[in-house]
Amino acid sequence: MAAGTNTARTRVARRDWIEAAYRELARGGERGVAITALAARLGVTKGSFYWHFKDRTELMRALLDRWAHERTDEVLGLALGSTADPRERLRRIQALGREVAPIDRAMRLWAQHEPAADEAVRHADRALLGHIAACLAGLGFGEEDARLRALLMLRTWAGGYLVPGTGDPEPPDRMLEIFLAG
Repeated sequence: MAAGTNTARTRVARRDWIEAAYRELARGGERGVAITALAARLGVTKGSFYWHFKDRTELMRALLDRWAHERTDEVLGLALGSTADPRERLRRIQALGREVAPIDRAMRLWAQHEPAADEAVRHADRALLGHIAACLAGLGFGEEDARLRALLMLRTWAGGYLVPGTGDPEPPDRMLEIFLAG
């Protein structure tokens, strides 16, 4: 019976490799995604990796796809959810941004030297900016003002985990109110 358990444990799917790599990307950045270390974490050999992927580049492309899907579809779907209130939608986007900060930070740092990561970040940011600007328009801001405020909000939120804090947490609702002030 123990042998059967061990065999089941050593069978991992392509998605398991992607999830393990995704967690490592969030923890240690793109350079920390190493096949040997992932195999050890999953309890399998490197041969299992090559069963699912041609090489590390293919795994990294899969990470980009997963992140882009999560960032644009899942995160925004959760943030926007069932409320039509633009202010609440902005609160949800801001809160989810804090939750995904480690992976978002890793992606932005990776994008500084990898064109495919840069394009994934730009694509996701365009989608997010569109949602933020639509919320701001729903609160009565003109198109140009909404677009500029959305850009400032995204840059502030992203900068929040790229710039060391002062030790005093800024109240998220207060920051949002500043952005929404006329």
